[in-house]
Amino acid sequence: MDISELIIAFGAYYEQAGQNVSRIKRLLTQGIETPKICTPLKTDDTIYRLSQINMTRIVQPFQQGWTPINSAAFTPNELRLFQFKVDQDIQPDFITASWLGFLDSNSLTKKDYPLVRYLIENNLIPSIQNDMEMFVYGHGVYQAPTPGVAGPVVSCMDGLIKLLQTGVDASTINSVNIGPLDKDSIFDQVEAFIDGISEIYQNEAMDVCMSQTWYKHYLRDKRVSGFYTKFSDKEIDNGIDFTVQKVKALPSLNNSNVIFATPKANLLHLTKKSANMTKFDIQESKRTVSILTDWWEGLGFGMNAAVWTNLQKTGSGSV
Repeated sequence: MDISELIIAFGAYYEQAGQNVSRIKRLLTQGIETPKICTPLKTDDTIYRLSQINMTRIVQPFQQGWTPINSAAFTPNELRLFQFKVDQDIQPDFITASWLGFLDSNSLTKKDYPLVRYLIENNLIPSIQNDMEMFVYGHGVYQAPTPGVAGPVVSCMDGLIKLLQTGVDASTINSVNIGPLDKDSIFDQVEAFIDGISEIYQNEAMDVCMSQTWYKHYLRDKRVSGFYTKFSDKEIDNGIDFTVQKVKALPSLNNSNVIFATPKANLLHLTKKSANMTKFDIQESKRTVSILTDWWEGLGFGMNAAVWTNLQKTGSGSV
């Protein structure tokens, strides 16, 4: 906790001048959105194993001889959960002689200071949610941490973009080539994307997920295409004509050109000890208060074959 600028500006002393928590301002943070479009799955496993049955055609023209067809094959699928943690140290006494002194306490038990509760509710929990949505769920690429060094947030787990690209490169996830996204043709490109989905799945309701920026461009291009005028009371919506699909803005895909679609039942959000994202162990050692928590989380697809994306194989013009 750094209050050095506050000390320089307001002085190293406390003076009651009516200040309270309403005078502590913070910028907006992004709440969690990606898990809302997933199917939740709580598990005690750190690797969740599934299998896909692949069926082939079995009907054949009649003949007297016996000609069996091998009709089923089972392929494995492993979804991994990753462990997260938050470690924070606070020295509450530092605020006593400062403008923040109203968060001080006469208690000898430092972990009971109002400052501790304030930081948990107004800093730590919003920061966890923002980090997960903006850096982990979409852009995460797991890297093992260096012992003794706090690793970068994007290295916590494999996010959606990593999972999609890995599946496309392995030819297990379906790639639909609609070219580089263009704000002046994104409406047509989304329709072309839907046309690239297996026809049997085109009747299955799915979110066509993209960044908030491309979602906005889609609606604007839909407006330009004649679906809305400023003189009409007709509302422009996120539906894709003649389909049961809808365009969905995902903050986790911001700063990317990635589009993907899969049935909700196929997009899994796996958790273990998930309540710990908003629960903390508060420990006190001498005059330092330590705030810590850890939990497990992961994203994955039940069947890669039921996923479609505009990503291309690495090295062949991927998005």
